[in-house]
Amino acid sequence: MSLSMRKERIQEILSTIQQIKDSEQSVNSCFRTGSSVLFSKAQYCNYLKLLKESGENGLRDKRENGYNRKLTESIKDYITICVGEHPGISASEMRMKIQKRFDADISRSGINDFRKSRGLVRQPSPKKEYEFQRSGGGEILTGLACFPGIIEAITETVAGRIDEVRKSSSFTESRTVKKDHPTLRVQGKFTKEYNRPESVRKNRFKSVDEKLLKKNCSSMSIFRMSKKTISRYNMALLCLPSVTDNGKSSRVNRVKGNDLAFLCGYNYKDGTPDKYMRELKYLEISEKLTMPGRVMNCQRR
Repeated sequence: MSLSMRKERIQEILSTIQQIKDSEQSVNSCFRTGSSVLFSKAQYCNYLKLLKESGENGLRDKRENGYNRKLTESIKDYITICVGEHPGISASEMRMKIQKRFDADISRSGINDFRKSRGLVRQPSPKKEYEFQRSGGGEILTGLACFPGIIEAITETVAGRIDEVRKSSSFTESRTVKKDHPTLRVQGKFTKEYNRPESVRKNRFKSVDEKLLKKNCSSMSIFRMSKKTISRYNMALLCLPSVTDNGKSSRVNRVKGNDLAFLCGYNYKDGTPDKYMRELKYLEISEKLTMPGRVMNCQRR
């Protein structure tokens, strides 16, 4: 395209843009009627952006510069080295590497033709052999979960303890316990200032017996659960070693943790089993679960 033709093209674009701006019709109406409009609405918006960023020079047709698609000797050497190090690399991956390294856009067919001419055939990546991990013994707990009567015995123990606590005078009295920092709790906020007071920091390391004196047990979710829900939670806890490798509830939100949906019927997330265990702690359930009589009853079932 000659210089005069390039100037004429730019002037036509500028003239059309000004015509649209001066029109009493909306922009959409101008392009809907199509009267003396040389380009589409998308091009119009693009031209306005180019004018704002680069002025009239931005409207210059850059196709005359051509595209950097030449397979130079440097790029050929680079492809040879990359394929030598990674025989399984694909043409798409090789193309991205070339763009990043040389700022050149080489087509996939061009890359494949060059590899074919040099005998650089793509080799499939070797399959990784499965590595068996040593068990820490946690899977034994999951195995016990399938033992007849285990889950039922644990669930009955938890449900019995819930009824026991609910009927106690301390449960009724706990409803009168005032919330600390009620303003922050109503707003659902726990700020840095909330954790700074000495009373709050010291309370974290107190024994369960001391914490229970100021604990509103009636607000705990476990008192509103059915036996079926409690049973499912117990099953999830016993399955943690198998679905997290280390038994930590903070690792449930992983791909392997999705197995909980198959094992216990519900795909719990990190916070759910963690909260359940904390509430079991406030129920002081450990003594009940370790009673010799409880083990005997389980064996009889």
